[in-house]
Amino acid sequence: MKKLIVGVVLLGGALVLGLIGLAMAANTDFHTVTVQVLAINEAAITGGDLTLTINTATAGQEPDDAVDNTTCDLAWTTNEATKKITVETNLAAPTFTLKVVAQNVTGGTAETEVTLSTTGANDFVTAISETTGGCDLQYTASATAAQGIGSDVHTVTYTLTAGP
Repeated sequence: MKKLIVGVVLLGGALVLGLIGLAMAANTDFHTVTVQVLAINEAAITGGDLTLTINTATAGQEPDDAVDNTTCDLAWTTNEATKKITVETNLAAPTFTLKVVAQNVTGGTAETEVTLSTTGANDFVTAISETTGGCDLQYTASATAAQGIGSDVHTVTYTLTAGP
């Protein structure tokens, strides 16, 4: 009987030691994962090119303005603080007047209507910080009877840049 008890104790001890050995034999490892977010400043126009046609007037008055506020939108994403969007044209000496204003702005503050010129970039949407946003672009073209007929072709550039 003593041999049986000793055998059971030895067997139990071997079993315990075996389990401890298995537990100690378990292998773990680790590594460090760094998530890095860099500056993101993106702007995009949707809607494509458009043509504003001035072709009506009331007798005795200047031609009616041509207005489009449904064709083009501007969207932006920035994860930085203190940004703004500026607007300018590449046309050095336009014959006719082209204006643009941001409507239905989210993620910033619309400035007043901008008359496009090459005298420098004009503030268009300000107070942009760490946001996604967008606006509808409303273009207005105007001409006087004295300016005659013709066409101006503008390349209008919107730039997301450091703001005040």
